[in-house]
Amino acid sequence: MRIVGLAVACCLGVAGCGGGAPQANPRSTPQTARLQALLGRVPDMPDGFSDRARDQWRPPFTPVNGSCQTLFALIGGRPPKEDLTAATAVTYQGVGVGSMAAVSLAVYQGDSSQRQLDAMREAMAGCATADDTTPGASNRLTASALSMNEDGWVTGRLKGRVGGYPYEMHLVIARQGRTLVGLLNAGVRDPDVKRTEELGRLLMAKVGTLDL
Repeated sequence: MRIVGLAVACCLGVAGCGGGAPQANPRSTPQTARLQALLGRVPDMPDGFSDRARDQWRPPFTPVNGSCQTLFALIGGRPPKEDLTAATAVTYQGVGVGSMAAVSLAVYQGDSSQRQLDAMREAMAGCATADDTTPGASNRLTASALSMNEDGWVTGRLKGRVGGYPYEMHLVIARQGRTLVGLLNAGVRDPDVKRTEELGRLLMAKVGTLDL
């Protein structure tokens, strides 16, 4: 009976029955520190954006649609947790009312980054309308295609009104090795598609310089 009791205690303990070390917090790993250093200052940012990183993006509202929630969570620095080893997210201030670029980087074990990219592609397809049913709110964005000259990128445009004002978001999600790269270019005035693509290429090139 004492042996059974010890086994039960093991299963209920923090370390678990396997006795393995607890998994490190993805936001406090050496990989995450390298991602943060990479995004901290980007002197070659395209014209119209600050080269200094600010806090992660906070969505202007929480969409009812679950697929839209998944996309917003990724860009806001809350990527899927399964096999996640490092993650960080920042914003760069743009010129104009509400203009900003939001960037999210998430590193995964093995080939999980490809699976997560496929999941984000499904989420983009399922996010036809991002709206907010909070009483009195006037937040509603409708999805449409966003053409890019890059193979493998998951892209989309959300356009409508937020807080009663015109608003548009460009969303780009791509994979560089084991890293899932999320980008949002948004503003009250229509964001420039070419600028969004330029930002995406810059991010992919920079992440590619890291041995993750």
